[in-house]
Amino acid sequence: MNRVLHYITPALLLVIFCFFTTSIAQTLLEKDMILQKISELKEETKVKSVIAGIKKGDEEILTIALGESMTSVSATTDMHLRIGGVSEIFFGTLLMILSEKGLIGLDEKISKWMPELLAADKVTPEMLIKNTAGYKDYVLNKDFFDLVTKEPFRKFSREEIIAYSVSGGELNFPPGTDQKYSHTEFTILGEVIERATGKKMQELYEEYIFHPLNLNNTGYCNNAELPSPVLHAYSSDRGIYEDATFWNPAWTGDSGPLYSNLSDLLKFARVFGKGSLLSPASFERLIRRPEGAKNPDLYFASGFIVANGWYAQNPSFNGYSGAFGYLPENDITVIVYSTESDDPKSGAQAFNILKELVKIISPDKVINF
Repeated sequence: MNRVLHYITPALLLVIFCFFTTSIAQTLLEKDMILQKISELKEETKVKSVIAGIKKGDEEILTIALGESMTSVSATTDMHLRIGGVSEIFFGTLLMILSEKGLIGLDEKISKWMPELLAADKVTPEMLIKNTAGYKDYVLNKDFFDLVTKEPFRKFSREEIIAYSVSGGELNFPPGTDQKYSHTEFTILGEVIERATGKKMQELYEEYIFHPLNLNNTGYCNNAELPSPVLHAYSSDRGIYEDATFWNPAWTGDSGPLYSNLSDLLKFARVFGKGSLLSPASFERLIRRPEGAKNPDLYFASGFIVANGWYAQNPSFNGYSGAFGYLPENDITVIVYSTESDDPKSGAQAFNILKELVKIISPDKVINF
């Protein structure tokens, strides 16, 4: 037996060595291809900066920052930024956690907490997080849009935001019968949760997500402040190219109040995508297609899009453009954020960059919108 082992062991070692050498070489090749592609896409899209990260399971494939945060100040991967609609992914997870703990019922009518609200006796928290409640999107209200554009540092309350949606006394459709994205519904849900739990949203995020996951670079912010170092953002929304970093994000209500950085987002994405903070039943409900959604391969779940197996988000506001993707089938995470240059082409490019990267990383599972 020892003689057999004596002759087999070197052969096995050679096979193992070749396997790992090939695997490492393949990973390095893919990394070089991706780095080259990101550099090409930065030039093609004309963005001022781009920050990106890719992970396979717990293994970091790459993190990169290209371009400038400010003139002569390079963008870096540790910079904080406003994550916009990616906040909604955190929000969906938080709602399910609160439901599991018995602090709010997903199927309860919100008239229990907001009896004064239009159609509250027909709307549930789950309808709000899945955007099937029918409330008009206040962002599409011209008076609101003009005011935000004129006064970008202005503070907005939930009451003001909701009023722009319901002042006409009409819904887009009867609750639960259809689906249409609406910033209003996240803001209503934020108010409902605070009334139901007796705690502020900031406290709840910190207690149930930020602290347990050690997301030390992620926080809730409804004012213009951001921790250093900051990735500066720029906008031409007001007819002139200007720094928009410290425009007040309060106008987004509860659809975009969080800030973070690349490392925290990469960490959270996999925890979220694997349902690690939830029971299997709650996670299934989180990702479930609502009855109002018609396409089984492309729909809005609970604060995020399900597209050809990917869980995704694509926010764009106050000069920041973001893209979030997690593919559970292959345990792949892709995060991209970009900022605008003075070239009109450079706006809202992060998701376009992510989709091009996905074609390299997962060619058999591209994002279908």
